[in-house]
Amino acid sequence: MSNVTKVKSYDEAIGALKKGAVGIKVVCEYEGNEQSFHKFVDSLASNKTCKVLDLYWNHIDDEGARRIADALKINKSLQNLNLLGNSIGTNGTERIADALKVNTSFLELNLRENNIQNAGAGAIRDAIHENQECALMILYLDLNGIDQTLLNDIDATLRRNR
Repeated sequence: MSNVTKVKSYDEAIGALKKGAVGIKVVCEYEGNEQSFHKFVDSLASNKTCKVLDLYWNHIDDEGARRIADALKINKSLQNLNLLGNSIGTNGTERIADALKVNTSFLELNLRENNIQNAGAGAIRDAIHENQECALMILYLDLNGIDQTLLNDIDATLRRNR
């Protein structure tokens, strides 16, 4: 997407949300900036304009993923979330899965290169299956220590949404 606003802090990301940014790429470390991150995610929850959020390599952990998941339960506009290369484990993934149970606007989720494992991937599969109105069409889970059989099962579940 060409309308992505690149920012270097979560405070700048809040400003971009207030200005109506359609896409935001945050280049910032989560660690040491947790309070600003929490404020940003709280702002994202009620935002109606941002469709794309790129948090690639922000080193977001399970607590950060829980905060994102809480926002996704409320936010009805975000369609694409890139969490590639963070530090999200099974617990954070399970919280994101909880959000997928109720979110009907989300189209693409990138969770490559985290530490999701089979338990987190299974939670995502179950959430997609449970939410009959789930719009998720593209899900990246490679390089997370997930069995190929489970990845195939998730792919089959996603095909229902296409």
